[in-house]
Amino acid sequence: MSCIASSVTNGVCVLRLNAPPVNTLSIEMLGDLRAGVRQANTDASVRSIVITGTPEHFSAGADVAMFRDIKIAKDAERISRAFQEAFQEIEDSAKPVTAAVAGKMMGGALELAMACHYRVCARGTVFSMPEVNLGINPGAGGTQRLPRLIGVEAALKMLLTGQPISATEALKLGLVDAMCDAADLTKPAQACAGAPRKTRERVFATVSYTEAEKLVARSRPELIASSVILECVRTGVEQSFATGLRAEQEGFARCMDTLATRNKIHVFFATRETAKAPDLANASSRVVAHVAVIGMGSMGTGIAQAVLQAGLPVIALDENAAALQKGQQRIRESLQKRATQGKLPPERLAAMLGALTATSDWSAIGGADLVIEAVFEDIAIKRAVLTNIERAVADTAIIASNTSTISFDTLAEGMRRPGRFVGLHFFNPAHAMPLLEIIRHAAAAPETVATALRFAKTIRKTPVLVRNREGFLVNRIFLPYVNEAFLLLADGAEPEAVDRAMVVFGFPMGPLTLIDMAGNDILVHCDAVLTRAFPHHGPTPPIVAELVARGMLGQKSGAGVYLYEKGDPKPRPNPAAQEIITAARHRDGRSPRAIAADEITQRLVLRMVAEALRVMEEGIVQRESDVDAAMVLGTGFPDWRGGVLKYARDIGLKTVLNDLEILRKQLGERFAPCKMLGELKGT
Repeated sequence: MSCIASSVTNGVCVLRLNAPPVNTLSIEMLGDLRAGVRQANTDASVRSIVITGTPEHFSAGADVAMFRDIKIAKDAERISRAFQEAFQEIEDSAKPVTAAVAGKMMGGALELAMACHYRVCARGTVFSMPEVNLGINPGAGGTQRLPRLIGVEAALKMLLTGQPISATEALKLGLVDAMCDAADLTKPAQACAGAPRKTRERVFATVSYTEAEKLVARSRPELIASSVILECVRTGVEQSFATGLRAEQEGFARCMDTLATRNKIHVFFATRETAKAPDLANASSRVVAHVAVIGMGSMGTGIAQAVLQAGLPVIALDENAAALQKGQQRIRESLQKRATQGKLPPERLAAMLGALTATSDWSAIGGADLVIEAVFEDIAIKRAVLTNIERAVADTAIIASNTSTISFDTLAEGMRRPGRFVGLHFFNPAHAMPLLEIIRHAAAAPETVATALRFAKTIRKTPVLVRNREGFLVNRIFLPYVNEAFLLLADGAEPEAVDRAMVVFGFPMGPLTLIDMAGNDILVHCDAVLTRAFPHHGPTPPIVAELVARGMLGQKSGAGVYLYEKGDPKPRPNPAAQEIITAARHRDGRSPRAIAADEITQRLVLRMVAEALRVMEEGIVQRESDVDAAMVLGTGFPDWRGGVLKYARDIGLKTVLNDLEILRKQLGERFAPCKMLGELKGT
């Protein structure tokens, strides 16, 4: 079956991409597309050609699955050349070719459109060149045609940031020639067709690389895509289009040959596989159309906003009128801020705010398909809330908890229908963080879990299926990392040095800055649960307990490990915290020592690695890649390092085992390698 549906009406040949569900551009589709263009050129009844998809969606771009087959440089160059040649044949068509596009025009999809002679888009279409986020350069002519269409500076901004532009901006820049309603997409496309205009023959205006060079200078040295992109654009501008295409092929091969890029691609696929659960393949799932959120604290409001942003109505319930009002206001202000920033059209803002119902009446949630409780982390309070929910909703409704510490098996014990109970563990801020842990307790019905996975996709979250166990997945691995940061302080490291080492490693911020943001009291509360469940973790470090005892909770109190000025998240030295650190060093009877950045990094990362391997040993998740995806999305572990376990495999499991054994002798059982590691070291 052809990937292209062809029809001719009134002298116009419409070539419709036909590879559902998202019209991914494969080598097979390229062949069919080229054949369609050739046929149209030999058909005397055809005056012009239109390439399109559906009124809502054109194409998802190049099939990234091809990248998994790349073993050597020539494989990468071959794929790049295949796309370039296909698009060049379209551009060389003797009859005018117009791209009629809609939806998210990303990467290869946009490169295809740019090879056409004219471009028409539906209102609301979004254009981007996100390859740099995957650690690669565009390889299908994007670095050559985009600068010729919209100018070098504007093109480099798109190419180096991956940021999208709207249809209106695309029209203004000259990326598209016309914009219309989606239902009328092919009509202006047909009218647009004049004589063929080859993009590659367009000339450049004034060229400046100043801003692009600044962007490249800020990129990690391990990630070469930015410098490759700038090099390809320069080559095309200063030499020729053909030379620029060759630079693209070679640059793509160079990027694919780096570990950082291969790790980014590993994470890309890992995030798309987390929802796959073989044992749920035959489980039915239901559409969630009406959601209720119980508790309008910070997590409850974030969850409610996440659901609203997905276009679903939300009933927000809190028995405390003041908390309910405050939660409403927080949601309203957050959404209005997005609208002010141009991220949310006024009509969508109005629709979202109109879809929020605030109430203290339990009967109001009776029609909900899914109820998510997000009340205080107290088992008695949560059980009371779950009882009220069960009384209020239909027997078919799914009930979820957002707890981060309490066992779901324990919470399910008192429920009338525990099979419909599931964990939905959001991360703060819930409306922005992409990860959602789906916690599967012993009594959860397969249909309940399948519905939870489907709901996660509905609200545009990446779900990771986790077996019920204290700390679940991310907190189980991440809290030991934060605790180790405090233990490093006790050993003599300075806070700034600890945080700097992890930023150099690739995290967006260090562990001490991060816990100040989350709250040191949250760490103490959660770690109390983990310490009981996992004795090898050791007790909560005395430094953090003392900070909490003195009210130094972090940003929310104005002081934690660091000091903060009101409205300014910038961390500053905190003399009071330094006194606590100094006292802890003396109390332990240890002489503080200078700790090198390499030791800081090794101890912090291997604490995570050791715990992640225990998670796998216990069967908490299905795949190692689930751990990698969760830690990247939930904690900011650098994607170019592939995630915690991919990083461990990259440095070698034998090396990990040896290093953990050394640290165990020096520092204690918290670094003890799990039994499985000895079995895996030869793999």
